[in-house]
Amino acid sequence: MGSQGITSPSPLVVKKSQVVIVKPSKATPDVSLSLSTFDNDPYLETLAKTIYVYAPPPNDHVHDPASLFQQALSDALVYYYPLAGKLHRGSHDHRLELRCSPAQGVPFVRATADCTLSSLNYLKDMDADLYQLVPCDVAVASGGYNPLALQITLFACGGLTLATALSHSLCDGFGASQFFKALTELAAGNIQPSIIPVWERHRLTSNNFSLNVGQVEEGQAPKLVDFGEACSSVATSPYTPTNDMVCEILNVTSQEITQLKEKVAGEVTTLEILAAHVWRSRCRALKLSPNGTSLFGMAVGIRRIVEPPLPEGYYGNAFVKANVAMKAGELSNSPLSHVVKLIKEAKKAALEKRYVLEQLRETEKTLKMKVACEGGNGAFMLLTDWRQLGLLDEIDFGYGGSVNIIPLVPKYLPDICIFLPRKHGGVRVLVTLPKPVMDNFKEHMNPLSL
Repeated sequence: MGSQGITSPSPLVVKKSQVVIVKPSKATPDVSLSLSTFDNDPYLETLAKTIYVYAPPPNDHVHDPASLFQQALSDALVYYYPLAGKLHRGSHDHRLELRCSPAQGVPFVRATADCTLSSLNYLKDMDADLYQLVPCDVAVASGGYNPLALQITLFACGGLTLATALSHSLCDGFGASQFFKALTELAAGNIQPSIIPVWERHRLTSNNFSLNVGQVEEGQAPKLVDFGEACSSVATSPYTPTNDMVCEILNVTSQEITQLKEKVAGEVTTLEILAAHVWRSRCRALKLSPNGTSLFGMAVGIRRIVEPPLPEGYYGNAFVKANVAMKAGELSNSPLSHVVKLIKEAKKAALEKRYVLEQLRETEKTLKMKVACEGGNGAFMLLTDWRQLGLLDEIDFGYGGSVNIIPLVPKYLPDICIFLPRKHGGVRVLVTLPKPVMDNFKEHMNPLSL
């Protein structure tokens, strides 16, 4: 099981130009937009930063890629004009509002780096220097903030990185992927995106959703994990709290995944077996207190179970969290088959319409009185799976497909775990752990050590 370390073999120095505000290339509405209940979840209000890496083009016909993408962004904002708005959270009702006007736009940064991408192993080695490649948060004098910013960095070899800082409140993983594909399609010369975006955020509010589901009787309502109870008895680790955190990407091969599946009777998906294995390995490596609670959460898409189904172009948050809570001692000592069984049950429950309605109601309660629940000690693991987003699909704007995708997870959010696609099969697993724990975690992750 290989891993990508935290130090770059060659120094990265990025020179940024002045920020340009890119506006839609055609007239767009002057409106204020409301968001769905899921979009309003305060735990989602963050700018998700992602770097897409492109090797030098096979030929030199892309004369000025920065100008190409600046124009593509301007054209994309005709369809995605909400991403050029300003996002505010109200002080009285704690709800988000998106204010859109034709005068607004998206911060766009051009940058250069004197080194080559090959000298940096195409950024496959995680490093704090990578933050130079993403746009900085831009303050807005009138209040609110930009839900989107872009930076394109040209390297000496002719390769480039395209980095986005995109509000999770406006887009989930599928929505972000949909926008990025539209951007690259327009850069490739398409007249319009292959998928036209749809807003319709009212579809996922507790009132509208309950009309379709009907009233949930008390005895029928699915049981959600009680976060208040979980937080009151959360497990602790001798390694936390600490500022000495490291982020690495582990390469789990197809063969290793097969070895894990062979240890579990019955049918099991790669997501289920790897989620169980990573969660248990983290628990063991962190030496979580056995009588404390460890909580696992996984994003489960609901686009297909909504009636009528959400339209293809919907790019808002359309997922619920399937949660499992276990005592750390039980988790550490359980066979993989038991942990997989609990994750399967949680996934199945999350796809029930009544469960979705209950999560909508819980989010409404959270808006009124946010639950005080401190993560960051390793007891929680929040998993998101990027393998089905099509981010490695080749949309050729002159550079072929991306050779690497790097989500920049802040060190202060170590609970987040991301499964990333791997071109030659298997899964890339992004984790953040205290530095003394990482080697121990890798040992527990080795299927041969089970």
